[in-house]
Amino acid sequence: MARGGGENSKKAAGNAKKAEQANKKKQEADSKVEAEEQSEWEKGSKKGNKKQEDAEFKREEAARKKAERDLLLAAEEASMPTKPQQSKQRGAAKVAAKRAGKIDDFLDFNKETPELSATGLDAALEALALTQKDGGLSNKDIDRHPERRVKAAFNAYEERRLPEVRKEHPGLRLQQIKHLIFKEFQKSNENPMNQDTNIHFNATGDEITSKKHEVKSSREKKFN
Repeated sequence: MARGGGENSKKAAGNAKKAEQANKKKQEADSKVEAEEQSEWEKGSKKGNKKQEDAEFKREEAARKKAERDLLLAAEEASMPTKPQQSKQRGAAKVAAKRAGKIDDFLDFNKETPELSATGLDAALEALALTQKDGGLSNKDIDRHPERRVKAAFNAYEERRLPEVRKEHPGLRLQQIKHLIFKEFQKSNENPMNQDTNIHFNATGDEITSKKHEVKSSREKKFN
């Protein structure tokens, strides 16, 4: 009887050990499956976040482009004439008569317009502008604060002239080249401080009107 009891005890211990090993393997398998599921979930979560970020970026980009289109449309509408244009005349005779009338108006020497002589398209356009009221100048053309535009004007001038001066003076250092460009700018027509339309900041309306006449008279001398 004792012998049989010992065998049963060993068998029970062996079964318990097997059960423990099986349970351990099951736990390891479950842990592995759980880890794989967790990994897949994290990947899916990252993909979801990426899709969400892409969708948000597309929405913002669409909104930005729409804002740009609206701004351009508003600027274009603002630049259009407010008064309705007259209907176009039809027929070659009417068009020719209209053109002839404009030419006669331009060549009417009885008008109080200066006789100007210009060579070249740019000069001709400048001369034509001088035949308009106040020489084509408006109050906005008279600059009370030219100093505010000097920095931007110089930066643009330096950017344009830098490669040119490098070729003209290959032996100069960069600092020497910049100094030369600065000296040029002081006398350049591109310097806002050298414009004939400048006036002191607290100028009156009469002074602005007088300035426009002065500029017109000075510019007309170029074409006499």
